[in-house]
Amino acid sequence: MNALTGSQPETPEASSIAVTMDLHTLRRTGRKALRFSGHQIVEAKGAGFSHDDGASLWYDLSIYRSAAQAVIVELIARRTQLSEQDMFRAESFPTLQDAAAWLENYACAQDVPIPAALAVGAGPMAMSVLQAVQLRQRIARIHDEYQGLLSDVFEALDITDDEPQPGGSSMVDAAV
Repeated sequence: MNALTGSQPETPEASSIAVTMDLHTLRRTGRKALRFSGHQIVEAKGAGFSHDDGASLWYDLSIYRSAAQAVIVELIARRTQLSEQDMFRAESFPTLQDAAAWLENYACAQDVPIPAALAVGAGPMAMSVLQAVQLRQRIARIHDEYQGLLSDVFEALDITDDEPQPGGSSMVDAAV
């Protein structure tokens, strides 16, 4: 189960309510921090997996609206193993739909470290195959957890795909 807070759909009525704009500085691994004035729309924390099942990775997700009306996404890959560092991402988008598209297309597999023995091909072939299968299962569990987190966030923010229009594209696809 994911923890979701601050989930208020962005409606025209909600935007007329006075909102406090705070200064936020979001950490980004390998990049300069992203600083902006704005407010948090939603925060969701992944449930994570126990260290015993081999996953030891989950996501925390926050979405902000900047004073300039940009949508800021903060995505943190949290890791429990001391040898692995958390990965911090923060991206800015012109619309909530653009941010949703980026989140939907995010590849969780890039956050899963490859075991050293598998990376160098050390050991017998059967052991490498077993490790590769275990890695694939780990990635699948992490991906499923991430998809669940996104579903919770999209539902809380009332982000939907519109009914496809004649010609096979949806209004959301056309806006992206």
